Amino acid sequence: MEFVMLVCSNTLKEDLEQLFRRNQISAFTQMPTVYGSGVGGGTRLDTEVWPGLNMMYILALPPEKYAIVKDWVVAYRDRKPREGVKLFSLALKEML
Repeated sequence: MEFVMLVCSNTLKEDLEQLFRRNQISAFTQMPTVYGSGVGGGTRLDTEVWPGLNMMYILALPPEKYAIVKDWVVAYRDRKPREGVKLFSLALKEML
């Protein structure tokens, strides 16, 4: 299992949730508002100076589902122009 944190512009919500539905990924935690700054997506602090919002999904995925999500992120990051998206993956030691 992989523990995945997927941080992205909130404009990608529908695209990602369609990906999840299409691939029967039904277990996730969504954090609808996260702030931050990154190379690909710029700074998003929901202020006049730094407008925009990020969101985050947390998922525990078996290898085949992780590969689907990872492949989508890799393909999306090759697009120009694009919104910010970053995938962080850690090996999941235990889930209770």
